Order: sequence, then C-alpha cells, then structure tokens
Amino acid sequence: MIKEKIYSYFERFNHLRILFFFDENEEYKADVEALDLEDIHIEWYANNPFSLKCKLIDELKNTNVLLYLPMAAPRTQEAYHTFPLMGLLLANKELQLDNVGNFMEDYGLQRHQKSLVQKYMAELQYGGIQKVCAPVLNAANFVEPNVQQAIVSALLKFKNIESWSVLCAKLMVLASHSETTDLDKLITRFQKNNLHELVVNKLNQITGVSIKTLSKEGLLEITRAILYNQLTQTIEVTVPTDPYAALKIKEGQQITRLNQLLQDVDKNSTVSTAFKQALKNAGKKIKGATLIEAYGNDATFAECNTEMIWAIVNSVQSLIQISPQEVIERMEQISLQSDLDELIKETLKYVVQVAKVHRSINSIKSYILDTPEIYIHTYVQEHYKIDAAYRRAVLAFKSLDISEIPNMINLENIQQELNKSYDKHVDELNREWLRCLNQFNFDYSKVNVPKQYNFYKTELATEDKKVVVIISDALRYEAASELLSEMHGDAKNTAEMRYMLASIPSKTNVGMAQLLPGVKSYNNGEIKSDNFSTSGTENRSAILNQHKPEATAIQYSELDRFNQAQKRELFKKPLVYVYHDIIDARGDKKVSERSTFKGVEEAIAEIKRLVKNLHASNNVSKVIITADHGFLYNDIEIEDKDKENITADNVITSGNRYFITEEEQSLDLGYSISLSATTAFNENAFVNIPLSVNRYKKQGVGQQFAHGGGSLQELIVPLIESSRQRKEVSKKVVPMLINRGGLKVVSNILKLNILQETEVSRLEKERTLQIGLYRGSNLVSNLETITLNFTSEAPSERMLRVELTLSSEAGTESFLKLKAFDVDDSLNPVIEETVQNNTLIQTDF
Repeated sequence: MIKEKIYSYFERFNHLRILFFFDENEEYKADVEALDLEDIHIEWYANNPFSLKCKLIDELKNTNVLLYLPMAAPRTQEAYHTFPLMGLLLANKELQLDNVGNFMEDYGLQRHQKSLVQKYMAELQYGGIQKVCAPVLNAANFVEPNVQQAIVSALLKFKNIESWSVLCAKLMVLASHSETTDLDKLITRFQKNNLHELVVNKLNQITGVSIKTLSKEGLLEITRAILYNQLTQTIEVTVPTDPYAALKIKEGQQITRLNQLLQDVDKNSTVSTAFKQALKNAGKKIKGATLIEAYGNDATFAECNTEMIWAIVNSVQSLIQISPQEVIERMEQISLQSDLDELIKETLKYVVQVAKVHRSINSIKSYILDTPEIYIHTYVQEHYKIDAAYRRAVLAFKSLDISEIPNMINLENIQQELNKSYDKHVDELNREWLRCLNQFNFDYSKVNVPKQYNFYKTELATEDKKVVVIISDALRYEAASELLSEMHGDAKNTAEMRYMLASIPSKTNVGMAQLLPGVKSYNNGEIKSDNFSTSGTENRSAILNQHKPEATAIQYSELDRFNQAQKRELFKKPLVYVYHDIIDARGDKKVSERSTFKGVEEAIAEIKRLVKNLHASNNVSKVIITADHGFLYNDIEIEDKDKENITADNVITSGNRYFITEEEQSLDLGYSISLSATTAFNENAFVNIPLSVNRYKKQGVGQQFAHGGGSLQELIVPLIESSRQRKEVSKKVVPMLINRGGLKVVSNILKLNILQETEVSRLEKERTLQIGLYRGSNLVSNLETITLNFTSEAPSERMLRVELTLSSEAGTESFLKLKAFDVDDSLNPVIEETVQNNTLIQTDF
C-alpha cells in the first residue's frame, strides 16, 4: 500500500521532488526498508538536518526523493519554527497514509486544519457531502462555522450551502411530515458529528423559541410559534381570550430575525412551498377562527391565514346587503395580501362584486326621474355599473368550487339574494323609464340624445379618413365600458366612448338596418335600405357602396381566416363594416344562454385584439365600435307563471320581449308603440312590449338572455371611437402613497400601499415604478418593481401593496428615505418620503 501511495503522489503532483514521510513510532520503518522504488531515491533522516539539507539541495536536486523521518510531523506554530527542514517541507508534500491526510492533500488544506478535518471526517469522506461543501474545501474558507453550515446543508439534502434560516425551515418541514424516519436519522447524524448543540442554538437564535433538544414535537412547537407571530406581530397587547398568547415574541430584535427567516425562505424555491405547507399544517393547532374570535375581524393582524380569512368572510356575509361598503373595504384589504390561495382570491373577488351591486342599488334614492334624457344620462354615468358588477359577480360565482369552501359560508344564499336585488332593481328602473318614455309617446324625435338611426349620417357620411366600423351583436353599454378600459392599456391608443339610443324593437335585424345608410323600409320584417335587403354581408356591401364607393362589409368569422396580406388589401378600402357575433350567438340559444357573460368576456378580448391589429398592422387610423342592441340577463330561470302571453291577432313577428302588429294594441301590461316613432321606418306598424322587463312566452328560445324590448340595458348602445397616435401618449398615471406621513419600519419591514390616482385612459397611460428604502443615495432594502396599469373606476381596485425588507446596512440609521422612481427616470423620484426606522438590526449571528 505504501509503495502505491508513494507512486500516486509523484504522479499527481508533477513538480513534487521530495516526499516527506513522518513515522514517529517507526511503525512503517521495516516497510520502507523493504521498498524497491524505481526512479525514486530513499533518504533517511538521522538527526543530520544541515548535511541532509545540503544533499537534498545539491546532490539530489534532480532526483525524486522519499525522505523518511522517525519523528512527529510539525503541527503547531512552535513546531513549525523549530523544524529545520520547514522550507523544503512547505515546497513539497507529506506522505499521508490515512483518509484525513489524503483529504487534506486533495483539497490543499493546511496542517493546522487537520484537527478540524478529523472532527468532521465521518461526513466529509462522502462524495455527496464533498460536492455540497466544495465552496469551503480550500485553505482560505475551511473554518469551523463554514464547515458546519456546509455539512448541515448537505445532510438536509440541499445542493448548495444554504443560510441558517433556510436550514431551520427545512427541519420544520421534515417535522411536519407524518413519517419521522428521515428526521430521526438526521438527528442521529447530528449527534454523532457534534452538530446537535449547534443546530439547537441556531434554531433558538433565529426563531426566538427555546428548545433544549431536537425532536419532532420541539420543531412543531417552533413552527406554531412562527405562524402565530407571523400573523399577530402587529398586535402589541395580547388579550386574555387568546389561548396562544404564550407563544408571543415580544422582543423587537427577535421579530426582526423571524421576518428575515420568512423572507429568506420565501426566496428559496427548493423549500418555500413545503415551508408554507408546514405553516398551513400548524394552523390546525393555531386556529385562525379562534384568533378572529379573540381580537375581532377588524383587528390589525400583520396578515391573515386561510382559516382567518374564511372566518372573516363568514362574519361579514350577513352584512353584504346592509353594510356593503364596510364589506368591500375589508375584503379588498385582505386582497392586498400576497400569496393568497386562488380559491380565496376568487371568493373575495366574488363577495366584493356582490357588495358593489348592493352598494349601488342602496344608493338609489328614487327611480322616478323627470325626463328620458335624465334617465339615459344617469344610466351611462352610474346605473350601468350595477349591470357590470352583476355580470362580474355571476362570472366569479360560476368559477368557484363551492365544495371547497367551508360550509359556514353560504355562497348560494348570497347569490340568491343578489339575484333578487338585481332583478328588483332592473324591474323598477325600467318600469319607471318606460313610463317616462310613454309620456313622450315613445317619440324619439322629442328625446334629445344621439339616435342609432342617425349613425351613418352623423359619424360616417362626411368622413374623409379611412374607417373600420365593428358592429358587435349585443355588445351592451357596460360591456363596452370594460372594452374601453382594456383598450386604454395600449400606450399608443386613444379611445373614447359615447352612446346612442337604439330602436324598439331592440332586435338584430332592426338594429343592423339602422346602422346602414339609405332610405329604409320595414316591409313586414323583410327590411330594406335603398331597395336592397339589409340581410347578409353581400347586400350590406351593396348598400354601403351606394353611398361610399368601394365600401364593403365582412363577417368577423371570415376576416379571422384572412392572412395578413389579405387583411391589408381589404383595409385599403375607405369604409369597412365588420360584423362580430359572439354574445348574441351565445345568448340567443337556450342551450348556451347561461354562458352569456362568458361570451361577453370572449367578445371583449377578441375586439381588443382586432382593434390593435387594425391600428398597428393595417394602417387604419380610425375604428368605430358599436352594437345593434344590448340585452337583459338574469341568472335564474324564469318560470312560466312570470311570462306573459301574446294574445293579439295578425302578429307580423315576435320574440320573447316584443311582438309587432299591423294595428295598435290595447295592452293592460305593456305599451303599443308606433314603429316609426323609434326607427327610420315609415310603415304603419306597431311594436308591443311589456311594462318593464317581463318576457313573453315563446317556444324554442331562451328566457334568461333577452332583447327586443325597451329597457335601458337593451337600448343604450355604445359608440367607441378609437384612433392611433404616432407616438406614445406622454402623460402617465400618477402614483399616490396612501400611508403618507408616519411611515415606520417595524421589525425590519415597511408595508405600504400605492394607489394609482386615476384609471388608465386615453390621456393617461401605465407607469412602472421601482420602490426602495435609501440611506442617502444607497439602497438599503429590496427594490420592488410594480406596474400601475389599472383600468377600474374604483380606487380600491387600483391599489397595490408593497413590502420592503431592510438590509443590515441600515441598522444604525434612525431615519431613511422611501423613494419611488419611474423606470424611465432614475434621477427624479415621483415619491419621496421620510421613514422612521424602529428596527435596530444587529448582525450577531
């Protein structure tokens, strides 16, 4: 074995000339004497250092030498100084016959580090451990704290050396598993390698929870304490009814360390998810509902876990109708919390939308207004928002898996009450609206608002620019408002929305005809314009061509199949009508009407893409988006007893919201309106509609989705005009610091809310900010990047929470600066605020 070792040294180290072999007890003297080494000279030390040194330097200078020394190798500072051949030893190598020696040789460790190698050799001998420990396996970094941290990282199956915060978190993760074999084996290895006490001390220092020995229960107790203090650290005084108060960490520096642990773990992808699950498991002992019961659902918890949020939702569900604003504020406050479960996010979103419907309805003092103009103005300013919130609430409700929501929260009851309130609102609003309109005999000429039947004359007849008109079937006003907001997100787009009053009956063939030029006739339902049928894109193209040469019409479904070259050729024409149909196609069928609101979402997304493509890729500077009519939708089945019969004779045509007759009808529960009063038709026919939003019995059609009548939701149609700027709009939305004044860093963390002052619009576009804490010009926290691009009218939906964690460099500063910079201007902060530092960070471990 000695012979092989000797040869291996000279083979591995090309510049090696003298191999020192210290044999204090002369255990290997006989073995050396028996050696027959080719090309290697054996020299014996005989207490002749001077002559030997000369011989080695002179006579044997070109010879590989094994130098046998019957003495102890120098291992101390004093021994180094007294060893006469120290210079030669340092320039060469020492023959090591044990694993420790080989290890030191392999990694170039110094002689004084041998005792440390011996201490941890039981683990360091393994290749897997060595791979993780590689950064510290060199003379410069091989010190005990580094070695300990590296070995613990390897034993915990990390691929790299991790921080002690992450290592402690991994121990808690192992303790949270029902199977403890891995944890038990790990604890045994810690004990065998003199690491047990170290790990216990680190756990105590970092978490603030004192344990004397590593065990599953001890680690679970630490996990529970972390969860409790994570939730309650902003509650300064505990209450007697808090059964977990003994877990409270009161010392500020310890809370700082705890927050540092949470931050470190959150950034570590290998352990963050499992650690969050361990904390979630701890919630079985630290019950969120108990904390809410002890401190109240409006207590200033640092954050709320899943059980706490469900408890809060449970407590407010009875308040949604009577105190909706309070519910909205509480739900939105929770929504700002990071890392919320997706089911909770969707539930909070649902509750907020339901509360918004109730809030808006509760704010209506009277449905009786003076004129049709006031009804319309009030609808496009305020009442349309009720329809929008109702749509979003229904969509949110249908996306929820109710089976996963605690039984104490009765969402089905909330939805039933929402439907009742909304149905009552729609009925009362439109009953009074139609009563008012009836006072003017439904004569649109007496109503001073834009009319749909004047669309071509007012918007297109004298237009000399290239225009594309998108007519989306049943795109009602509230849906178009959301589309407008989405379009505002395009930095080069400027769009604004107006409205028009559609004709009665609010049905597709009537509305489409009113949007075309020419002299129109009803013709018993076979509608014509300039003697051309208004049905089909071929006929519509002919009508348009009569008034604007080369103008044409196309179905969106056909356009969508065009390649880019075909689109460019098409949009060279001066006027193109694009007929888009998702909402009406979905709602008009009984089998699919329940997905009407999903169709609205799809229509918004599709039109948004089309408009952007028209502007960006087809050189269309002006796009108009409008609709033939709107619609009513109720998310409950309408029973037959709530439907009205059509009793008239000689009915020309009918739907579930109207019927047309040659003669005026005397209706107890409706209105009989001259067709010419609300349309561009001159025939003597009459449109008959219910008093409010009732449906007529009609075979083969749905009843939840309806149009054809005279409700505001059916008649107020949007008119969006979109144009494209050559340069991006220069003005950006303004950020506002909600917590202005009195900002404090507590326990190493600053939490603040940034409000986007106004929604993104045609004049104000999105802004991206970088936010951090500064000492002078030096960043002393993490740098958070946020984008303000919210389109909601509600301020609460334009808010972002930012969390900044102080670094150790700022530990001694009493005051810092919060600065927010636009990413396009790193010199001039858009927000600058003084922050008091209530944390004194000490790097004591």
